[in-house]
Amino acid sequence: MMKRTIIFLLTAIVAVSCEYLDPRPIEDLTTDELLSNAVYGEGLLAQAYAILNTEYIDYTEYYTDNAVPSYPGGNSLALGNWTVQSTPIGNWDAWYEAIGYLNIYLRDCKDLLYSVSDPALNKVLQNQRRGEAFFMRAWYEWLLLRTYAGYPDGGGECLGFPIVTDVLTTSDNLDRPRNTYEECVAQIAKDCDSAIVLLPKWYNGSASYNNNSNAGRGSAMAAWALKARVYLYAASPAYGPSTRDLWIRAAQVAHDAMAYYGGNNLHDFDYTTNNSGSLNNIWIQPEYSSNDWEYAYYPPSLYGSGSCNPSQNLVDAFPASNGYPIDETTLYNPSNPYASRDGRFERFIFRNGADYNGTVIKTYIGGPDAPGGLSLQGTRTGYYLKKLLNRNVRLTPGDVTTSYRFRVFLSKTELYLNFIEAANEAYGPDDATAGFSANSVLALIRNRAGIDSDPATAGQQDQYRLDQAAAGKDAFRKLVQNERRLELCFEGHRFWDIRRWNLPLDHTVKGVRITRSDLPDPTNLALGATVSTDYCSPWETLSAVNDGFTPESSGDASNGKFGNWNSGDDWGYIQYDFSEPTSIAKSEIYWFTDGGGILLPDEVYLEYYDSGTDTWKTVENPSGYIVAMDSWTTTVFNPVVTTGIRINFINHAESCGVIEWRVWNINYDSYDYVNVETHTFQDYMRYIPVPYYQTLIMSNLKQNSGW
Repeated sequence: MMKRTIIFLLTAIVAVSCEYLDPRPIEDLTTDELLSNAVYGEGLLAQAYAILNTEYIDYTEYYTDNAVPSYPGGNSLALGNWTVQSTPIGNWDAWYEAIGYLNIYLRDCKDLLYSVSDPALNKVLQNQRRGEAFFMRAWYEWLLLRTYAGYPDGGGECLGFPIVTDVLTTSDNLDRPRNTYEECVAQIAKDCDSAIVLLPKWYNGSASYNNNSNAGRGSAMAAWALKARVYLYAASPAYGPSTRDLWIRAAQVAHDAMAYYGGNNLHDFDYTTNNSGSLNNIWIQPEYSSNDWEYAYYPPSLYGSGSCNPSQNLVDAFPASNGYPIDETTLYNPSNPYASRDGRFERFIFRNGADYNGTVIKTYIGGPDAPGGLSLQGTRTGYYLKKLLNRNVRLTPGDVTTSYRFRVFLSKTELYLNFIEAANEAYGPDDATAGFSANSVLALIRNRAGIDSDPATAGQQDQYRLDQAAAGKDAFRKLVQNERRLELCFEGHRFWDIRRWNLPLDHTVKGVRITRSDLPDPTNLALGATVSTDYCSPWETLSAVNDGFTPESSGDASNGKFGNWNSGDDWGYIQYDFSEPTSIAKSEIYWFTDGGGILLPDEVYLEYYDSGTDTWKTVENPSGYIVAMDSWTTTVFNPVVTTGIRINFINHAESCGVIEWRVWNINYDSYDYVNVETHTFQDYMRYIPVPYYQTLIMSNLKQNSGW
């Protein structure tokens, strides 16, 4: 009698769902009958996909200095409660289950019949599915290596996981030892190489087997990116000697992956975050429509649970907009700490005062997003997670929407960061032996973030990056590690990066308590100032600029205006003088244009009079001089106490006009930085324990030291 078995069937990998379909058993077919049918045989491959973790965010972020859960104790592992018998990190059984499915597929499903009428298509699909199996096996092998690598008691070489590439039966010896780390790296690289020769580069074609609906499947580009990640980890000091040769290997593979991708550039954040067709997302979960992330992570005022609270530690890691750390630049204003910051800060984190679709986030004490506000718990740190959430999603009762989304497993951004790190360690910041220099590729990352140390000069300048590169490998390494922290935050990298770099495991996670200013609202100081200028056309009215008028548009001359016609390509200014020293921190100006001889300025800057030196100085930390039409152009800057303030402007073709210019003091809120919780780890916890129950039944399976 022919042996009968059960094969789990998945008729298709769902392209528009957050989960893959549940398998159903087929009980009345023999193994040979099942595996001769592409629909049935491919169920093995589909089962491997189904085991992927598609949740966001990665919970390991709560075990780092990047964030805490909104409910205390939700990350008890980091609070001294991690034991070998109870560890939430890793999924040994599921990952080996996936490898088991893939091993059966690779052994028995090479000749699955996909198309009788089209032999060429049949061969394409046979190769692609086999390539996917190699890639997925490499992925699960990588998860095992990343999670369980470590050193056994007594020292010796770093170990990985027991390599299994055969179909095991109960008659086989299952008590297998762990292979060495480098043996595991070689196995993963071998599977990646096997996948690369069988798979399409990516899924951007027009045929049903290579179009974007296949984006959740493994691709050759994904295999290259995975191989680059594996070699980067293998060169890291936590797993071995971290020799220059290992860094060279990692840099070369990352370079080869970048060259295979083609074109050194990065898509805009908005394009990559919500667009499954962006090839910057090298391997993703199939997109699906949902609002589950927003319900979990939106602040209470946006009707979310606010369950992830980014730390002040992470907030402080975002540099100023000129690229310098906030403790190394006068651009940073402690009284106004969120002004003039790296643009990624606003993209990734909800902070007090942020406007999101017309709702202002209020985390100050007593605010709706603070503890005891709309939610009893509120935020423990003063912040909420924003990264990868979709602005198109609304949770307003009666107006709830969803949007397409996906989790990114491998990205071009990470690939670039992998190369940057390896190339710096192998060759230093500016050596292009590997094909590109670490510094030149990091420039792409920082340019996309909007870093500019000299806005007055055309193009983007990044003096801090250049200074760190000139200082050498060690200084540049710190910059690279911080950039990796920022770019990849909440994507499951920080926990592992801290460990592989041999950085301290213990952290004091910090937050902020904001007390709202209770001072009276400021008044427009221009109303009591004496106004002057270098030139005003005789038919215009200089005194109109500080008469308290509120224009309807930039063409509203109904109450008079300033104009300096026939001053094209000449700098002009308007100046306010005060009878006594006055504190000023904000400028609001309403520009006039008639669309002809008077236009909006091309360049603007503010100065204040410094009586101590009898000179005019540029205000520090201006929030921007973006000229607005038909609205107020607002610039916030570090407070100055002065008897004079001046606004300078130029249009390089025509003259400029002003309807009203207001200046204000600002009553800043106060910021009290507090300790939220302390993460405590023993030294041996740098390496995750092999599942305790597995070591009880397999005597050859050595546990990591200390556990």
